[in-house]
Amino acid sequence: MIYVKATKHLTGVTIQGDLDDFNDLVSAIYRMTGTSEEVGDLYEGVKNRLLGLCYDIRHAYMGDREIVLKDNVLGSNIKEEFGTHECNQNIYHSVNILYPEVIFLALAVPDMFVYSKGYYGKRNQYNQEYKMINSYSNYFKDKALLSLLSSSIYQSLEEVIGSDEFNKLYSLNNKENPDYVDYVTLYIDQCNLDLIKTQIAQRKDKLIDITRNFIKKNKEYKNIEKRIKAYAHKHQISIDQIEDVNIEYPEVIEW
Repeated sequence: MIYVKATKHLTGVTIQGDLDDFNDLVSAIYRMTGTSEEVGDLYEGVKNRLLGLCYDIRHAYMGDREIVLKDNVLGSNIKEEFGTHECNQNIYHSVNILYPEVIFLALAVPDMFVYSKGYYGKRNQYNQEYKMINSYSNYFKDKALLSLLSSSIYQSLEEVIGSDEFNKLYSLNNKENPDYVDYVTLYIDQCNLDLIKTQIAQRKDKLIDITRNFIKKNKEYKNIEKRIKAYAHKHQISIDQIEDVNIEYPEVIEW
């Protein structure tokens, strides 16, 4: 099972899971984001951010991130029965992700489920037997896994900001019913940097503001969106092909 908890300084979250948990999640992300490289996908920005998370998770179970040893809960009688006396700890892989990144994904990924359903039930035209390569049963599994990830992110956020504030954000989300089609994800980078620069004591309030602005687009987002979309139209490129050279992350992040 995937576990999500806030880091010590509220810079982000730690996502933990065993090898099977992370393998299943990576497979779900790949299938849900599709295999098409067509520029201009309605959820291209959301998918790119989700694939960014996928990259970190893959490197976690490849040994490039941290591992955590946790005591298992097997009783001595069960260990005796199955001959697992030496099995006292379970290995969990661990990766840290900035809070605005995961909050955005928790909000935006469920919004693309219906759109991504079109990737399932497809047959491989290059396979002589025309076997199914991505069945609809995978869709229900992948949707459940990504929904579980979103709910775990929400739970970690609620633990930080409190139930009252979380319920206000939940009500706002229901009221606004936002969509994340053609979302300018450079704004997420701005939120990441703003949170890193915010004093630790003020990060709780900052996370509330960031979440609120993901749900209901603020003036700052609209200005960035206007600028990026105008540039994309002028140069006939996708908004997700544009990079902001002014965005620079610190080499070391205090989690």
